[in-house]
Amino acid sequence: MALGTEARHLPSRSTAPGRRWWAVPGTRVLLARLLVVAAVLGLWQLLTATRALSATAFPTMTSTISTLAGQVHTAACWTTIGDTLEGWGAGLALGGLAAVLIGAAIGLSHFAYRSTIPIIEFLKTVPVVAILPLAIVLYGTRFSLKLFLVSFGVFFPLIIQVVYGVRSVDPTVADTAASLQVKGVRRFLVVVLPSAAPFVATGLRIGAATALVIEIICELIGGASGLGLRILDAENAGVTALPVIYAYVLISGLVGIVLTGSFTLLEKRALHWHESQRHTAAAAR
Repeated sequence: MALGTEARHLPSRSTAPGRRWWAVPGTRVLLARLLVVAAVLGLWQLLTATRALSATAFPTMTSTISTLAGQVHTAACWTTIGDTLEGWGAGLALGGLAAVLIGAAIGLSHFAYRSTIPIIEFLKTVPVVAILPLAIVLYGTRFSLKLFLVSFGVFFPLIIQVVYGVRSVDPTVADTAASLQVKGVRRFLVVVLPSAAPFVATGLRIGAATALVIEIICELIGGASGLGLRILDAENAGVTALPVIYAYVLISGLVGIVLTGSFTLLEKRALHWHESQRHTAAAAR
């Protein structure tokens, strides 16, 4: 009876007092990041207000944020962001689809893998900026310029991920599938695709960030419409437009954060069953 009485007074999870708000998983990390951002903005304002940084190269933080807020409230700003996202999305979709289809075909054939992997590894190292002049000659400053260069920049890094993902099937799983006579399309869907999915997801997440960088470079150097062109126009306007330049640089960074964050969330949702995501979730707790 005494033992039973003691057991009734033991604290349980349901009656335990709630956690403090700062003890919620991820809250302290978020607070630390916000404090770092605030510190960087404060340092920026201090260095520019005291003229420690040249006023002809660096506007103050307050003037940049004020300009940023003003630009965000204009339709032209959102049209510019839309132009950039249009080229980014089309190039990522085209390059990604081609990489997945061709990479899967190469990964499934040992002969194709041995024959093509040296060329793919070489072309992966070619900087997109190096072929930008040729692309301008071929496509001018039209939308096709951005589509070609973004697709090129996404294709080769992603196809490497797809090829190695397809070839990383666990031998035990492959032998089990063979013994159960799982062949053809069914084998690809239930054996190869789940094995390659984490590689493809990582390649797409990296490709999304790479595609945005290439997109803005095309606009900045090639003169195609979008955020890069707005930065170029502000630069040509002189020192008085410095806050506009920095405002659009910040907008470009914010767009990049939103895109990569979205791909990270999609990866976690789509691969919640995978061991890597379970380990990540456990570490966060």
